[in-house]
Amino acid sequence: MPIVNLAKPEAKDIIETYEKQLKPVAYELNFNSDQVLEKSNYLSIPKSGSKIWFNSLWASQNAGHDDEKSVEEKDPEAGWGWLIKHGAKLIQTDRPKELIDYLKKKGLHP
Repeated sequence: MPIVNLAKPEAKDIIETYEKQLKPVAYELNFNSDQVLEKSNYLSIPKSGSKIWFNSLWASQNAGHDDEKSVEEKDPEAGWGWLIKHGAKLIQTDRPKELIDYLKKKGLHP
């Protein structure tokens, strides 16, 4: 599974190359601002059959939409919810119980 830093100039080419040659199960996408994510070609990923993985451990990897925002700041909509709205099918977390509770509340987990 490739890890792609969307802030790097070569990110678009990396995604396109993987889509053509390897078709990974998922991509871990890192971004330091919402604008970096929105200006990237990340939406091509699910269209190619791969999933989007976001890391919610550290704010520097997801523009602040992290575990701390979701749990400590009690704003899961701006944390995990934002990641899900932007295509997350996989979320890496240090707060699995809280994330599962959130997903159940939203009807996204059995």
